[in-house]
Amino acid sequence: MKKTEKHANPAPSNRKQLSNGEQTSAHTAVPPTAQVILLLHGGQLCAWQATPGLLPKALLIKGETQLTVRDAPSLGSAWEDVATRLRDDGISIGHTLWVADAPGRQWCAEQKLAEWQLPWEWLAQRFGLGDVALWDALEDAWQAQILPWLITTDDAAQHQQLQRTRESEHASETERLAAERAVLALDNERLRAQNAALQQVDAERLASFLPALYPRVFTAIGPADLALLCGRTEPLALPNPYPEPVEETLRTLQKRFRALPQPLQKQIIRFMADLPHSQKLQLRPEMRELVDALQDN
Repeated sequence: MKKTEKHANPAPSNRKQLSNGEQTSAHTAVPPTAQVILLLHGGQLCAWQATPGLLPKALLIKGETQLTVRDAPSLGSAWEDVATRLRDDGISIGHTLWVADAPGRQWCAEQKLAEWQLPWEWLAQRFGLGDVALWDALEDAWQAQILPWLITTDDAAQHQQLQRTRESEHASETERLAAERAVLALDNERLRAQNAALQQVDAERLASFLPALYPRVFTAIGPADLALLCGRTEPLALPNPYPEPVEETLRTLQKRFRALPQPLQKQIIRFMADLPHSQKLQLRPEMRELVDALQDN
């Protein structure tokens, strides 16, 4: 992840002073509430602000989008910077979620930071990432899949359910599997809401790969409808009529689709399978075997 140039926080005395009227309004207005999600792995820290109804927003930490932290005190200082910036912007922190590796969890404990915490290892196993390095997976798996899932899993009941699931790792195998089934049942109940959040993040990726799967796909589902189904109000910038890709481009798109992590492949297939428009479409023959396998898993 690229780092931005460092900028010191402006001193309180240099910040814009509110007029008397603005001060009165500020006292009476209810500040917006946001969830803060922090990712700590390998001594690297990133943070996102999740506000209901909006896409997650990456937060600067001491002027950087990815900050190196070397110990518990530097982690505490980094969190204070995040919290101060949000307070200065008039945003109330509803609760925080830390996703951390083992050393990071220890630092959180020393600083008494983790209001709610999930191990990165647990999430990696849950989303089928295997041994993929976190920062290698950040753009695809984290941004497109894990982060939206964490945002939609933000109420107290679900937090307690996930906490019980983690604690069950130290119980018997039978108890652990029972807890995992309970989490899966909870996932099924929230599947449509989670898909909506995932697709909202992935509209451009969806549009780029659909032609690899279906010929003349945008004659069956137009850019405006596709945007609405992905949770966007603005239509996707697609030409009308949309030209069929030439053979070389088609094969390249199909190769890239096959190289996607399987959860992202399933996301696209599941999205299309749930649409009535899919009855008007036929899979490209060369992709049918892969799509059938994804649907069966």
